[in-house]
Amino acid sequence: MHKHRWWLGLIAFALLSPRVEAAPLQQARFPNGVKLVVEEDHSAPVAMVQIWLKVGGRDEVPGKTGLAHVFEHMMFKGSRRLAAGEFSKRIAAMGGTDNAFTSHDFTAYFETVPADHVDEVLDMEAERFAHLKLDAREFAKEIRVIMEERRMRTEDDPNSHMFEELSAAALRLHPYRNPVIGWMQDLKRLTIEDVRAFYRRHYVPGNVIVVVVGDVDFAHVRRVVKRTFGRLKARSVPPRFNPVEPEPLGPKRIEVHLPAQLPTVIMSMPVPVWRPGENDREAAALAVATQLLAGGYSARLQRELVDRQRLAFATAAGYDPFGMGIDLWYAYGMLGPKQKVADFERGFWRLMADMARNPVAADALAAAKRNMIASEVFAQDSLYLRAKEIGRMEVVGIGARHRDDWLAAIRQVTADDVRRAVGRWLRPERATTGVLVPEVKQ
Repeated sequence: MHKHRWWLGLIAFALLSPRVEAAPLQQARFPNGVKLVVEEDHSAPVAMVQIWLKVGGRDEVPGKTGLAHVFEHMMFKGSRRLAAGEFSKRIAAMGGTDNAFTSHDFTAYFETVPADHVDEVLDMEAERFAHLKLDAREFAKEIRVIMEERRMRTEDDPNSHMFEELSAAALRLHPYRNPVIGWMQDLKRLTIEDVRAFYRRHYVPGNVIVVVVGDVDFAHVRRVVKRTFGRLKARSVPPRFNPVEPEPLGPKRIEVHLPAQLPTVIMSMPVPVWRPGENDREAAALAVATQLLAGGYSARLQRELVDRQRLAFATAAGYDPFGMGIDLWYAYGMLGPKQKVADFERGFWRLMADMARNPVAADALAAAKRNMIASEVFAQDSLYLRAKEIGRMEVVGIGARHRDDWLAAIRQVTADDVRRAVGRWLRPERATTGVLVPEVKQ
């Protein structure tokens, strides 16, 4: 993402201004349930088209994990009017790029193209959405690709494998316990009929959100979407699986023995996601606490556990407030040859206890909030990131109309908010701890 130098002067101002300015969102809903969200930006003759689906790993059933991701691959394997691979070839011929991604909560397909090709892109997207071939031979080839992807990215990567095992142990009901790519035993048993049934059930107009950001006219895009996605036959929208995860009854612990060079320790805890108007201060305080812990080289995990106490050689923490139901907050330490798991754990929980007892210093709090808002300012320079923010807020039920409310909530976080959030949610008795124990590969 290109960052203009003169934007640096806006960062300090952003904390004082009531909002980070963005073009107003224009929206339309069609009778079959398709929703359109447009943000006009006429600074360059380029547009980002994103088609978001309210379907992801959470919508799969036991024994059929990985279907949402499999289907993402199959969307490029041909439709009534487009041969396998032709969609991407046409995008490239326009001078554009395309790709897709799948998560627990959504699937999204996106294209960056010259603005005068948006009509053609929307027409192709609607055509493959409605008339996918789902050829058995293409599926047989693609499922092998996906299984190899799982081997490379998860099974042959000890840290990724560790995170997968930890998620499965930490959560009892929530679908985040299953990997988006699917369990290998499920991938081996999936059939083309499973894929076709998934298509019929979930790829319905009421699950579609069309997001367009760039050099376009809303009224024109609305007409194009009306005659493409808007003409698809309305079908029933299946309810989404979003159970209430039970509160942990006490700490849990797992050890994962894998070929690896060095140990890794991960602590994870289920925490709430953002619900606008309900828990703004609490979710924002968790986000600020995570920034204080892991937001750069001067963050507390790095400064105290790595630089000062020498308990690990690398640390990180993560929180995603834009999910459905919960997020699995985590922090981890990667340990060197002479560093001990027990020492790192004690140091981590001492740090968390200190944050729960003592309000963070005013300058550290201001810096964390300033950096979070700066990231949002810089993101406005990317059509892709702006469209992704809109689409994601829509599919998880937050609503893109609340995008400025999140920054307002960050600005309002106090040191006491951070202290209370850490004390309530980030406690050892709520944690599932995972330890990657290195094994020598025979």
